[in-house]
Amino acid sequence: MAGRRSFVAATLGLAALLGIGGCSDARPPAPEAASPLPLVQAQRSVTAKLAFTHDLTIGLPPDRVAAHFTAARDRCASDTGLGCVLVSSSIDDGPRPLGRPQAHLQVRLPHVSVSAYVAFLTAPLPGETAGDVVLRRQATRADDLTTPIEDGERRLAQLAAYRGRLDELAAKPDTRVEDLIRIAGELSQVQSQIEATEARQRGLQQRVDTEIVSVSFRSDGARAGAFAPVEEAWSQAGRTFGASAGDALRFAVASLPWLPVAAIGLLLVRVLWRLRRRRRARIGRPLTEAQP
Repeated sequence: MAGRRSFVAATLGLAALLGIGGCSDARPPAPEAASPLPLVQAQRSVTAKLAFTHDLTIGLPPDRVAAHFTAARDRCASDTGLGCVLVSSSIDDGPRPLGRPQAHLQVRLPHVSVSAYVAFLTAPLPGETAGDVVLRRQATRADDLTTPIEDGERRLAQLAAYRGRLDELAAKPDTRVEDLIRIAGELSQVQSQIEATEARQRGLQQRVDTEIVSVSFRSDGARAGAFAPVEEAWSQAGRTFGASAGDALRFAVASLPWLPVAAIGLLLVRVLWRLRRRRRARIGRPLTEAQP
């Protein structure tokens, strides 16, 4: 009789735990477990968990974009003291015919390395002057990740407690094989949820512990001074001439099939003009001879 009562109790406990596992986290707590509002606020983290992103746009002479892009990329890859991680990089010669080159670089840095790396990005390279590097735009954005991180921690605590209850239920000696199979399946699902939540928490914490720096190197508008437009036009004179010559050649080639048609049209107009002049001459001749 005692064994039968223990089996019934184990079955009821399994059903209750499986019911708890199927419920969502939005289930309100029991009245006796509720905490006063001041206590809940006191348990929250006082320091906000912020993820910073910096966007910079640097103006350069057209022939210096590639050099600065290479220097910034190599500094991130070679300087181990920075703790820099290259997220993405790209360089483009720009649309033709002007061909204004531009490049983009995105890196992840610890907080202590951001200032040094930004100073390197905005400094002239050897052989350049201070006016060659122009910081045209700088913006910083902070994403508050306090709530997502705290929600993830609570979710992990709930999943760990549920996994502990399942382990206790599976350790009972009088649990049936069918119940053990169900418990093992539930444990597998809970473990998968724990691992996914931990991975998401690591990603959020990495965003808080580091900062993203995105820099764009552009050549448009980098020159300064009253003669900047003249210098820009002169630097692009060869490409502009080549583009214009190409357009003229394309127009000439496209016009060749229409030359016979235009010649026939002009010939018809000339013939019609002559016929009209002859007709006018015939009409006006009798009137002239009839005069005394």
